[in-house]
Order: sequence, then structure tokens, then C-alpha cells
Amino acid sequence: MSILHIYCNKDNKISRLDKFLCFKFDISFAVAVKIIRLNKVLVNDKKVNFDYKLHNGDKIEIFTNLKLRNIAKNNKIISKELLAKFNSWIIYEDENMLAIDKPSGIACQGGSGVKISIDDFLKNKSWQLVHRLDKDTSGVLLIAKHHEYAQLLINCFKNRQVQKTYIAYVNGVLKSDKGQISIPLSKKRLAKNEKVISDYDHGKPAITRYRVIERYKNYTKIKLFPITGRTHQLRVHMKEIGHPIINDVKYGGKIVVNKNLGDRLCLHACEVKVLNIFITSSLDKYT
Repeated sequence: MSILHIYCNKDNKISRLDKFLCFKFDISFAVAVKIIRLNKVLVNDKKVNFDYKLHNGDKIEIFTNLKLRNIAKNNKIISKELLAKFNSWIIYEDENMLAIDKPSGIACQGGSGVKISIDDFLKNKSWQLVHRLDKDTSGVLLIAKHHEYAQLLINCFKNRQVQKTYIAYVNGVLKSDKGQISIPLSKKRLAKNEKVISDYDHGKPAITRYRVIERYKNYTKIKLFPITGRTHQLRVHMKEIGHPIINDVKYGGKIVVNKNLGDRLCLHACEVKVLNIFITSSLDKYT
């Protein structure tokens, strides 16, 4: 017999089973995936994958002890000063969504060592992130104001109906004015850290196009156009062709540190086009 069973109702704002379990219970994403794969979670009396899309009325049975998450405890208190700062990042807004110019150094979602994240600003409003940027990447980040529009935007990303453009400074001087990188990628855990690596045998397809903007003595300013949206795709792809992004020590090592260009990762999401909405972010920090 199941230890606990719950029903998914129309007020549920989370579509995926693994994310729902993380929200409802005090467990990590990894634990949620593990118990689903071990068949300790059933939906409507059936085994499902961890990315199963929940529907109104779904019965979720759990066959292991899980501690309910204290939602109020995990909602961080946002001061007026922090809220004002968040509002200053907004570069587009309508009745369904908004876009912010996320600064480098701010994580999209909470985790170990994260004091404040973009997600913390959204919880009290029931707004929802529909994609993510790395903590050290700045630029255009889309946020849905309600569940229906979130699903619409998520489907646009899934079906590659979103055009994204990044600007970056990369180590070395690129010879070709433009090109395409097609290198499959996979995640690999190294001790406590996780890195993305090229993996021609088992990796997921990943495609990036690039175009040179300007060449300097020992680095190049480029635009990047990700066709797929893998984790750390742009960073790993540029490293794989011998031109890692400036200040990306994780993938390029200390050789790519360039204090003349600042202390941050030189990668910025400058343009996003979706549903005939074109959003741009100021490039002042790069020019």
C-alpha cells in the first residue's frame, strides 16, 4: 500500500512530476528523479517517467517516506530595496509576461550557497521562469505571469520557436567570419561538481552558430546563435573549437582570465524573439 496519495488539482502551477515532488516535499531534484525511476511513485496506478506532465485530477501515489516542505519557511522575505532592484531590471512587460535584464552573478533558482535568486522574487506573485540563464551569464530572461502563458512559452522553447542571440568575448582570434558548431553534449559528475562535456557516443545533439563582430590582438568579439538549448552549450562549444569564453575558468582554465574585460563571464543574452515579440538588452557593459 502507498504511504501517501495526493491529487493534482487545477490550482497546481507545476506541470512536471519531478518538479512537483520537489515543490511539495523537502527533497532535491536528484532524489525526486531517483524515487520515480525506482517506481516508488505512481500516477493513476501506472509507472511514469520523471518528466511526466501532470494533469488536473491525476492521482499521485508515493511508496516512500517524504517530509512535506514548509513552503512559508522556504519563501524568502524580499525587502523593498531588493524589490526595487528587481523592478529596475525589467526591460519588457505586458499582461502575460515580462522580461528582465538579469545581472551576472544572480542565480535563476535557489540552491546550496545561493542567498537570493530570481525565483525568490517570483514566488509571492505566482510568476514562473520559463527558461534559465547560468548564474554568471547576464541578459534577457523571460518570466510568465500565469500558468497558461508559461506553458505556451515553454512549448515555444521546446519546439525551437524562440530565436536567441548572445554576445561574447572569446579567447584567441577566430579565423572564420562565421560558422556552425555541431558537437553532442552530455553531463558528467566530477566529485561534487558537474561539468558538461563533448560526447559523440552518448551525448545529446547540440548546435551553435556564430558570427565574428570584431577581432582584437588576442581575443574576439562574437555573436552566438544557439539552435539547441543544452546546459552550458555555448561555453562548451567555444571551448571545444579552441576559443573558450573570456573569464570562463570552469571550461577554459586560468588562461582565459582577462581583467581588462572585467571579472565576470563575458557572455550576455542580448536578444530574444518569441511569438512576434522582440526583446533586446543594452550592450553598454560590453562596448
